Amino acid sequence: MLHFFSHAQYNAGIKNVTETVFENNMPGQDSLSITMPISRIVYQRDNKNKALIQVRGTSPARTTSIEARLVARTIGQGITTKWVQIAKNPSEGPFSGLLKGNGGWYNLEVRAKMGKQVIAASAVERVGIGEVFVVVGHSVAQGGDINIEGATDDRVSTVAVQEKTARNETYLKTGDPQYLPEPQFVQAATGVAHAPFGHNNYFWSKFGEILVKKENVPVLIYNAGFGGTSLEHWAKSSQHSQFEHSFVRSGIRMPYINLMNTLLKYIPLTGIRSLLADQGQNDSGQKNADSILQNYKTFIMEARKDLHYNKLAMVVNRQTPKSAPWVRLAQDRMALEPYCFPGPIYDTLLKDDTVDGIHLSASGQEKVAKMWTEALTPHFFKMSKPWLPSWR
Repeated sequence: MLHFFSHAQYNAGIKNVTETVFENNMPGQDSLSITMPISRIVYQRDNKNKALIQVRGTSPARTTSIEARLVARTIGQGITTKWVQIAKNPSEGPFSGLLKGNGGWYNLEVRAKMGKQVIAASAVERVGIGEVFVVVGHSVAQGGDINIEGATDDRVSTVAVQEKTARNETYLKTGDPQYLPEPQFVQAATGVAHAPFGHNNYFWSKFGEILVKKENVPVLIYNAGFGGTSLEHWAKSSQHSQFEHSFVRSGIRMPYINLMNTLLKYIPLTGIRSLLADQGQNDSGQKNADSILQNYKTFIMEARKDLHYNKLAMVVNRQTPKSAPWVRLAQDRMALEPYCFPGPIYDTLLKDDTVDGIHLSASGQEKVAKMWTEALTPHFFKMSKPWLPSWR
């Protein structure tokens, strides 16, 4: 049976997950437990390079206040904050509070006090404030069997999906988000596939590494792409309309369900800057730029509805399939839509940058990783409006 959850149910689920992450470290009488944030998470920053972090945990007996601070892991990669009181008189039990920080890569330190005396302390290493992206599209978005090196920079994160497992196969057949990985974060290293549906690390981890160095903040990447799909498939599945396909199950809303599940399972926890759309190669048969453009609009508007945020940004790649200039026309027009932005132009790739005229070789991946980074200009970061978690 396919299960779909409301936003409230998803948020409740996230709370339950994060409160059990450290179940083996639950506090005794004199210990302090931190249940949120968890290691390697990256919170989306606002356009002033700041974010609010919700700190949750359990305090020991006799606690009269909880204080927290962010400590930059490396000089120049964030601004260490002062100790800030985030909870008052929690006694022995759960506490929750907010801590503001600048873009950077931190250790979170928390201490429980009885009056002026520190009676317990704990910490979470690798907590990021930076940029969060969701990849959408066909196989050039999802990934292939040729993969360049993943991120070696510690600040590139993802949720890892184990592709060849019974759990993942069940998700492929059902689209049920309970079979997706829980929101636990890892370095986007070589061989690590990006949840919910990425195929290996592909070029996206390298993209994240280049962007980390460019912006000097951590980057978190999700991949909701599905190889073999067209914009028509994305549009129809977003509207519960079925279509014929040899391996894409429109009856469970594939491929759009990957994006919806990401927006409802992961994004409420981290926030998001933008979608990165690598699409169009499978749309040359449409032969109508207006129809292709409408398919773009249909699925992005549905995503905005699912997130309850009509300013969700999307960066649109451009590429002219052979003898199909109408696809490029639709891409250029989509990039001019509100809260949409022009992405890289693949037409500059050389023959050796692909293995078949479409899918990227190692050299093509190296180039495209850099091209996507260059497309995220200062104008993009200024004009896009990130969606940020609304802590209560």
